Amino acid sequence: MNQLLPVFLKLEGKKVLLVGGGNVALEKLQHLKDTGCELTVIAKEFKSEVIRLLSSLKNAKIETREVQTSDLDGFELIYSATNDRQTNKNLVEYAKEKRIWINCADDPSLCDFYSSAYFDRGPIRVAVSTQGGFAGLAGTIRTILEEILPKEHDEELENLLEIRNVTKQKLGDPEERKTALKFLLSEFKQKYLSMKS
Repeated sequence: MNQLLPVFLKLEGKKVLLVGGGNVALEKLQHLKDTGCELTVIAKEFKSEVIRLLSSLKNAKIETREVQTSDLDGFELIYSATNDRQTNKNLVEYAKEKRIWINCADDPSLCDFYSSAYFDRGPIRVAVSTQGGFAGLAGTIRTILEEILPKEHDEELENLLEIRNVTKQKLGDPEERKTALKFLLSEFKQKYLSMKS
């Protein structure tokens, strides 16, 4: 299998369709809720948790009905998260015909992209993927990484980013800037992560 390209997508203002209203849809919503996308969710029925989450989102539309393949028209990204394999397959075929990227929750082989297990620490987002092979393993590795870099370091990480921006303005020589930033990172590791440089 070819290696996947790890990227972070800017979805603000993009039209995203999520098909499904159950547990898998709820999981996908956790990934989408803070992206600023224009989200539409279509499902025959919705779990109460899905409705609750959607009602808190400004740019979300809910349609309680059966999905049609033509519903995909005009969207830039699709998540198919129904519990009906044939429906998911039909949506994938139509999306590929229309050249719309689609994630099919029940069959990684049909996906154009995968969601990753991720966490945020200040300005840093860490994502872990098994390339669609074993989501549970990715989640376990994410948990280990969260322990290595606990939440209480958010402020220090924000400060490091600010220091980097200041050094870009104050230190003209790229090599001098690189040396200064390496020193700061080494100090951060020793003080906060108990790691040897």
